[in-house]
Amino acid sequence: MIKIAIAQLRCELKKKEANLNRILQTIKEAEEKKADYVLFPELYLSGYALDEDLYSLAETENGESIRRIQLQAKKSKVGAIVGFPELDKNCLYNSALLIGKDGKIIGKYRKVHLYHQEKQWFTAGNSFPVFSLPEGDIGLMITYDMEFPEASRILALKNAQLLLVLAANMLPYQHYQDVFLRARALENHIYIGAANMVGLDNENIFFGESQVVHPNGKTIYKGRNNEELPVLSIDLNEINHEKGLLDYLQNRRPDVYHSEQSETNKA
Repeated sequence: MIKIAIAQLRCELKKKEANLNRILQTIKEAEEKKADYVLFPELYLSGYALDEDLYSLAETENGESIRRIQLQAKKSKVGAIVGFPELDKNCLYNSALLIGKDGKIIGKYRKVHLYHQEKQWFTAGNSFPVFSLPEGDIGLMITYDMEFPEASRILALKNAQLLLVLAANMLPYQHYQDVFLRARALENHIYIGAANMVGLDNENIFFGESQVVHPNGKTIYKGRNNEELPVLSIDLNEINHEKGLLDYLQNRRPDVYHSEQSETNKA
């Protein structure tokens, strides 16, 4: 059993200190609600900024803001999955950092599928790691990643039991988010949880509707359009009960897919 707090929160665009304080306060609230981990939205530390200010807002994975989050996680004994602009050797990445309940960094995911203007500022990630927690194995995705079936399929084939999505989805994509989350859960017999930003910044309206979906494709929880911090208890042992005769992973035909892809590349 794992207890995930879904941090559907407003974010102050380019006001990193304000957002950092909100992260620290939310971890404290998650402790009061007896959560194991808190899932924050995409780029929550900086806000969804896509301009030159990213270079001053970005941090390395051991930057000052990250260290403060680690200290709070250790103090509260609550882990955190935090979205932030990462600076590494003059390259910017749209990253998610997984911090354990002991405050130590367990791992990092860099967004693979960059959306629209993100390509002008960020370097794309090139892997889908699976992270081992005491409660089970999880994979991370960031917003646009969920729209590509290959991303979640790779994580499922690597035996992830739970996929967590850091999202900054805006109007008018409510229907897309709902459909993709349920499809990714169902086609991989896997739990998926997403924390979406909410509220208005200079240009975008983030609609929230954060969601947790069972491996059978049915929604366990769906937020509305205001700030929320629900805590969902997820029994990761249930994933094997939902495969049944469908068993999509076992019944795949990678030999055919590979052959067809080769023919397509020749055309």
